[in-house]
Amino acid sequence: MVPAPRPTYSVIAKAAGVSEATVSRVLNGDESVHPDRAKRVQDAVDKLGYRKNRVASALASGRSGLIAVVIDDDLSVFSDPFWGTVTSGVSRILSENGIHTVLMVSPVGSIDGGVAHYLKSGEVDGAIFFVLHSDALVNNLKKSGLPMVIAGTPHSSLDIPFVDTDNFGGAYAGTKHLINQGCKKIACITGDIGTTAAKQRLDGYLQAFRETGGIPAKGLICEGDYSLESGMHHARMLLETHPDVDGIFASNDLMAAGAVTVLQDLGRLVPEDVKVVGFDDALIAQTTRPALTTIRQDVVALGEAAGSLMIAQLNGEDVKPIITPTELIIRASA
Repeated sequence: MVPAPRPTYSVIAKAAGVSEATVSRVLNGDESVHPDRAKRVQDAVDKLGYRKNRVASALASGRSGLIAVVIDDDLSVFSDPFWGTVTSGVSRILSENGIHTVLMVSPVGSIDGGVAHYLKSGEVDGAIFFVLHSDALVNNLKKSGLPMVIAGTPHSSLDIPFVDTDNFGGAYAGTKHLINQGCKKIACITGDIGTTAAKQRLDGYLQAFRETGGIPAKGLICEGDYSLESGMHHARMLLETHPDVDGIFASNDLMAAGAVTVLQDLGRLVPEDVKVVGFDDALIAQTTRPALTTIRQDVVALGEAAGSLMIAQLNGEDVKPIITPTELIIRASA
């Protein structure tokens, strides 16, 4: 079926009994139009099913109505359900404000790469960055005046709004729980240590150790990459090098689930022989057997906070960083 043609200003003007110029003023937000005429135009627009042409609107307002959501990684990130959840939170807030998202999943690379050129092209009104491995690009873009939000604490003291989870506090609570459960040899499988979130979670793990007066034995800290396979690989390596390990804190639930799988395959009981704690409270934390003790972060709220900071910037409001809380969720694995 061929869609009905989009109503023109002329058709709307005739239906509302006003001039085309009045229609144009109302649709472009001119508040000086008499309320009675503005209502007649709006009634006609609703009746005729008119929708603004995005390109024409952009030319009139100087805005595209698009925000880029940039994940500084490759497509493998989508093996982690975190990304679908957090981007849905961003999109919900933006769409409520008439703004659409352009998802870009690519290693950001240099300040002259393809992502940089696109963001400087004027195609989008702002950018929200996730998993940022370097602040070089955002530092360069800041000079152009592009509104930006970083999801995650920046690597440097850039004056760019950011949202983050209490990664340190969550990891500290998870490791402390393992210590309180009697674990003596606790390993940590980190995330990508090039990200601030992974570094903060490692620091939380280390702080819990410092309070006991000890330090982790050599080889107990393994650098993972947030994937299920990474958790499996490092759990296997840990049991080879430290067969007496009795606790594992993993920086996300996928790696924790991978660790549980390997432990069970090698004849270790969870939690009787080795206790395991994850991070995120993703769906896999509840479906893994035994169900994972984990650190809950409100992933949807994190995305919504990023979207809200972007809207506030577009509206010219002052913004401050937002840190969302975490909570220890105790289940059967520890």
